[in-house]
Amino acid sequence: MKDQIQENMPSIPIACSLSERERSERERAIAGDVMSGITETRELPDGYAFRFPGDDPWPERIQAFVLAERRCCPFFTFELTFEPGQGPIWLRLRGPEGTKAFVEEMFLFG
Repeated sequence: MKDQIQENMPSIPIACSLSERERSERERAIAGDVMSGITETRELPDGYAFRFPGDDPWPERIQAFVLAERRCCPFFTFELTFEPGQGPIWLRLRGPEGTKAFVEEMFLFG
């Protein structure tokens, strides 16, 4: 299924559309707000999966992150899974070749 999805996707460059200053500000905001809530990270063949707490305020924070990232990084595929009983939330950031390196630089090891 992954191959079929990628075949139907337009070619979008693996790049952020923000200026260097905007990107730096965004990275600080992400690190302090959203990425600080990660309780587990899993490497995927085409990206990463991040586990977050399921209680407030995490659903709203993660949603705000996804909405902002969709504007500046249109190559991402976002997948959100909300576990039952207010369990953890999983955010998967996936995309074409080069996405893993981008996530590592911008969110994990940058």
